[in-house]
Amino acid sequence: MPPRRPIHRAQSLVLSEAAFFSVAASSVSDQEERRLPSSSSSSSSSSSSSGGGGPRRASVVRRYGSFDLGSTATSSPDDDAIVEVARSFLGGTCPALLDVLDDPDGDLASSRDRLVKVGRSVNATLRYGQAAIERRERGEGAMMGILSPEEIERIIGGDVDDDGLARAAIAGASLRRLAGECADLAELLASSSSSSSSAPTKKVPTVRYGRTNIRMPIVSLGCMRFQQTWNSASVSSPDQVDATCQDNLVRILRHAVRCGINHVETARAYGCSELQIGLALRVLFDEGTCRREDLIIQTKGGISSTTTKEEYRSQILEQIERLGLDYVDLFSVHGVNTAAHHDWLFNRGEEYGGNLIDAVRELKEEGKVRWIGFSTHAPAHVIRGVIETGAFDYVNLHYHFMGSYTASGDGDATYEGNLGNVRLAHELDMGVFVISPFDKGGRLYAPSHLIRELTLPEMEPMEYGAAWLWHHNDHCRRGDDDAPPAPIHTIVCGAARPSDLDQPYLAAMRSVTDEGRRDFEAVASRIRERRDRVLGEDWALTWHVGLPNYTQSKGRGFQIGNMVWLYNVVRMFGMLDYARDRYATLVGNASRWDPEKTWTENVFASPGFSWMPGCAYEPSHDYGSDLKDVPEGNRARVLEAMEFVHEWCCPTKTKSMRLEAGADEKKEEDGEGKVIPLEWQAAHDKRAWTAFPERG
Repeated sequence: MPPRRPIHRAQSLVLSEAAFFSVAASSVSDQEERRLPSSSSSSSSSSSSSGGGGPRRASVVRRYGSFDLGSTATSSPDDDAIVEVARSFLGGTCPALLDVLDDPDGDLASSRDRLVKVGRSVNATLRYGQAAIERRERGEGAMMGILSPEEIERIIGGDVDDDGLARAAIAGASLRRLAGECADLAELLASSSSSSSSAPTKKVPTVRYGRTNIRMPIVSLGCMRFQQTWNSASVSSPDQVDATCQDNLVRILRHAVRCGINHVETARAYGCSELQIGLALRVLFDEGTCRREDLIIQTKGGISSTTTKEEYRSQILEQIERLGLDYVDLFSVHGVNTAAHHDWLFNRGEEYGGNLIDAVRELKEEGKVRWIGFSTHAPAHVIRGVIETGAFDYVNLHYHFMGSYTASGDGDATYEGNLGNVRLAHELDMGVFVISPFDKGGRLYAPSHLIRELTLPEMEPMEYGAAWLWHHNDHCRRGDDDAPPAPIHTIVCGAARPSDLDQPYLAAMRSVTDEGRRDFEAVASRIRERRDRVLGEDWALTWHVGLPNYTQSKGRGFQIGNMVWLYNVVRMFGMLDYARDRYATLVGNASRWDPEKTWTENVFASPGFSWMPGCAYEPSHDYGSDLKDVPEGNRARVLEAMEFVHEWCCPTKTKSMRLEAGADEKKEEDGEGKVIPLEWQAAHDKRAWTAFPERG
C-alpha cells in the first residue's frame, strides 16, 4: 500500500486517501450483516484473479480511486477499466457471480453489461467518498451536511470522531450491500442459465389487481425501450427487423418470465414494439419458456379528434394481430391527457359512429379484450373525472416518491397531485399501475451523488423509488389511521437490455422481507429529515397551495406548479439532470406558443404538448394574477423558485456551466458561468449502452 499522506486538521481529523480505501476494503470484508460468498468458495480462475482477501483485497479496492467515468456518459471509453474494477471487486466479495457471468452456457451478451453496472457503482461510491475527504482536507466543509452525526453513528454502528474513518465506513457499508446484492443476483442467474435443470424458485411477488382479479407481479415489463425504432413505418414487417435487436428483445422477455415478471406492457405508439413482441412470443412459446396463459399481455391505443368508433375498433384488432394473439388481457386507451380526450371517449356523437369507448366495450364482449383501462399524463383533476366514469378496470398514471412530472407533484387533486386519484381508484376496486418510476420518476438509473448519499448504504435510489411505491399504502397513512387506503399494485421497468431487470427484481424480493422494510423506513426517515431541514417544514407542506398549472393559466399555459416542484427536486435531491430534461420540454412548448392563437389551439397544435404539458418561465411576465391564490408567505419564494429553475435548467443558460471537480481531478478555477456542485452531478449511469430506439 502506498505511504500515507500527512493527516490534516480541518474541523476534525480526516483520513488520507490510502487509509480511506483501506478502511473501505476492510468494511467490505466484514460479512456479519449480509450473506456473502466466501472468497475460498471461488473457482480457481476467480481465485487467481482476485488473490483472496486481506491485504490483497485492500490494494484492489484502493485501485478504484484511479477510475473516472465522467458524469453522465452512457457508453464511456473507460468501460474496459470499469469491467476490471468489477472483476476485482467481485473476486474478493462475490466470486460466485463471476462464475455465473463467465459460464459459456449463460447469457454472455449480458455479462459485460452487468460487470459495467457493478463497476460503475463501486467507482461512484469510492470516488465520492474520497472527494468528501479531500473537500474537508481543503477546509471546505462537509458535502452539504447531508448526513447528521447521529445518522453516521447509526450507519457505522458506533461513534467515530475521525470524519475520514466515518466516511470510509459508510462507503464500506455501501459496498457490502452491493456485494450482498451480487450474491442474490448470482443465485438468480445460476438458476436461470440454460445449463440449470430447474427454473428459478424465487419469483417477483404478485398482488390482486383490483376487480380484474389478475395476480399481477409488482414489477411489470415496459416495452418502449427495446424495440428497433420509434418509427413504425420504417419497420413494418418481420424481414425489416434487425437480428441483433430482436435477439436482445427475446433475451429480455426470457429473463423477465424467469424472474416472474410476466406482465408485458406495450403500445401502438411504441414504434415497432408490437411487431417485435409478436415475433418474440412465438420463440418463447415454441421453446417452452412459457405458454400464452402464463402471460399478462397489455397494449394501448391512442385516440384523436377525428377518430371514428369503427376506426378505433379496427386499430385495436390490428394491434392484437401484430402481437400474434387471439386476445389481450388488458387494453388501455392511451394518453387520456385532457378534458377533450374524455369527451372523445364518452360524448362523441353519431357523426363519428358513436362513442369511442363503445368500440372497446364491444371487443370486450367478443373476448378480444379481457379488461379495459386508461393511461394518462393528465393533470389530476382530469384523471379524477375519467376514473369517476366507472368505465375502467385499472389506470396507468404517474406517481412517484418525489412527485408527478406532469403535475405539481404533491397534495390532493385540488393542487394537482395524484394521491387522491390513487385513493379513488382503490375505492372503485381498480388496478393501479405506476408509469416510469425509474425515468420520469427521477432518472434513478443515473442518480445524483446527493440522492445516493441519502439512500446508501441501505439501498440504491432505484430500490428506494420502487419501495416507496410498494409500501405506499402504509406510509401514506402514517399518523392518520382514518386516512383512506391507497395501494400501488405494480410499477413498470422499461428495459432496454436484460440486465435492466436485475435491480427491480432484487428490490421486489427484498421489499417483502423484514430487512427490506427496516431499510426503507430508515431511508424514508432520513429523507423526511432533510426535507424539513433544507426546504423548511412549512414550505414542504404548503408549497403547492394555490399554484396553477397550464390548464388554469389560460394566457400562456405556464406550468407553475411543475416549475416550483423542480426547484424542490433539485434542492432536496440534487436531481439537476432530471430537472433539465423536464424543463427543456417546457422551454420547447413556450417557443411554439403563439399568442395570436387561443389556449385550445396552442395546446393541440403540437401532438406532444399534452404528454409533457405547459410552458416555461418568462422573466418579463407579471405573475401577480397567476399567484393570487398562493398564500402570501409563499409568493416571494414561488417567484424565487421559478427563477432558480430557469437559471439552472434553461438550455440556453446551461452551456456555460462547469462541473465541480471530484477526487483525483484538477479543479478548474477559471472560466465563466455557474459551477455545478459535485453533489448535483450524476454518480453513475446504469445504462450500459445506448438503447436501440434512441440510436436515431
